[in-house]
Order: sequence, then structure tokens, then C-alpha cells
Amino acid sequence: MFGCSARLGVASIGLPMDEIDCLQSEEDIENILQVCEAQNDHLGSDSLDSEQCHTTLVEENEPGTENNSELINQRQQKIQHERALSVKCLEKQAKKMVKTSNSKYPELEVGTSVRISIPDVDRARGSPRNVLAVITDVKDNLYKLCTENGFLKHKYTRTEINPCKEKLLDLETVVSKLKEGGEITLREAAAFNSISGSQGFTRCHCKTQCKTNRCACRASTRLCNSKCHNSLPCNNKD
Repeated sequence: MFGCSARLGVASIGLPMDEIDCLQSEEDIENILQVCEAQNDHLGSDSLDSEQCHTTLVEENEPGTENNSELINQRQQKIQHERALSVKCLEKQAKKMVKTSNSKYPELEVGTSVRISIPDVDRARGSPRNVLAVITDVKDNLYKLCTENGFLKHKYTRTEINPCKEKLLDLETVVSKLKEGGEITLREAAAFNSISGSQGFTRCHCKTQCKTNRCACRASTRLCNSKCHNSLPCNNKD
């Protein structure tokens, strides 16, 4: 095959021809194979040891290894320097931003009247755009506010409130009218100042002319509108 005669029998396993002529039993074949494997293992270990020795000698005698280590050290020092410089720049920028914010939004004192913008998700159709409140406490640059209808649950930052030029709400008067511990959300505060109530439509389905507090509108101190009780007669209208 391919210009060579095919090997058959024992010759196909790669044994030398002079050894094949001396074979007399299967034990002779096993002995020859064991000797060949031992020689191959010995040669492989010798070649590995020689390669390792060669690489170590090359590394020791190579003149560029010291230069490479110096380059690595210089690069690491440069990286550390750039990192420290970037930290300083960030701190400088943060101080500049704080200074600009303080000049644009000065601190407010307790008792100052402020207005809070109502988000669109908290406004009904007849709700105002802002709610008036008064500052009751300042802690960690957070302002606790109080409206005519109750204390607001959440605290606000300086950028979320706008001071009024005039003193529209008096702190002592507002607090004295409220119950202790009464807190409301901004949506509830917007509902108190709204003509049509909170989000959606508040309507009743009364059939008794809305004379008692069983009427949802009368119980919430609101007048019935055109969507209530299918335009039946009502006593809770102007």
C-alpha cells in the first residue's frame, strides 16, 4: 500500500524485524514490549529535564529580564499616580458642585413658608400645582414640613422646596390646629386643596337624595357632581 508492502501479524505492531525472527512464544512479545515502554519513558523524562534546564539557563542569562521588571514597576507606579490624581480631581469637582449648590440654594430656617411642587401622578384634575407648607425641623440637610392639613410623612431636600417671599403660614398657628402625630402624604395634601378631590372621581350611588352621612360625598364633605347617582334628586348640591 502506497508503495510499501502491508505488514501482517506481529510486524504490524511495530517490533523490529531482528527481534521478530527470534520470537518463539507470546511471553517473548510481552518482554519486548515492556523493554520498549521503559526505554520510551526514560527518554521522555530526560528530554523534559533537558528542556527545563535549558529554559532556566536562558532566563538566567537573558539580559532583558531586569529591564522588563523595571518597566513593569514603572508602569505600576504610573497607574497608582494616575489613580491618586483622578481622586483629587473628583474631590475638587465635588467641592465645586457643593459650593455652587449652596450659593444657588441657601439654607432655610425653621418657620419659613415654602411651596412644594406636586408631581403629575399625585394630582387630580382640579388639584393645584403646588402645596403651601412651613418648615418645622431641619436635620442632616433634610426639611420636615407641615401643611394646614397635617405633617408630611417624608422629608425633603433643599432642591425640592421653594421658599416664599412672604410668611404665608405661621408655624405656631398651623401646629396648634393639628392633632398630635397626624401625618399625611403629598397626594393627600393635594386632595385636601383640590376642588374635585384626589385622583379619579369620587361619586356616590345614593337613592335617598343624599340626606345622611351614608352618602360618600357628604361623608367626605364634598358636593355631589354630575357623575353621582345617575342625576337623581340630591340635597348635597349648591
